[in-house]
Amino acid sequence: MAHDTGRQGATGTGCGPEGGPAPRTAPSRTRPQRRTRTRQNKQRTAVSVRLSTTERTEVKAAADHTGASLAKFMAQASLATAHDINRVAANLLDLRGTIRELMAARTDLARIGNNINQIARAINSGGDPIGTEAALAEVRRVTARLEAAAQTLADRA
Repeated sequence: MAHDTGRQGATGTGCGPEGGPAPRTAPSRTRPQRRTRTRQNKQRTAVSVRLSTTERTEVKAAADHTGASLAKFMAQASLATAHDINRVAANLLDLRGTIRELMAARTDLARIGNNINQIARAINSGGDPIGTEAALAEVRRVTARLEAAAQTLADRA
């Protein structure tokens, strides 16, 4: 029997229970070596993009058509644009110029419509000329088409 030292716990005669030898433990498993990541292989930074439902649908359809995920497609399209920024900038300037021309044409068409309306009033005070209403309807129809085209281009810019 071990003699009483006034201490609790191990008696100092061994490392195991009751002063005996320490039990053998199973050999520790070696952890698999972690793969070191190269600079290009590190996790990428997340970017948040806000799209309307229509825009998302169009981009998703294009991504599906190419077999890429939405994120991969957007990343590739962004990089392609960034690498050819001069062409993209020129296209945007052309697009904005086209929008300005359409808006100016719409303004001119509105003035023409105003003039036709004044002519029609003058003529209508003496009678109802043939074709005035048709001309006004045509001006309104063309104005609506120009506005729709300008809005479509503005939405894409």
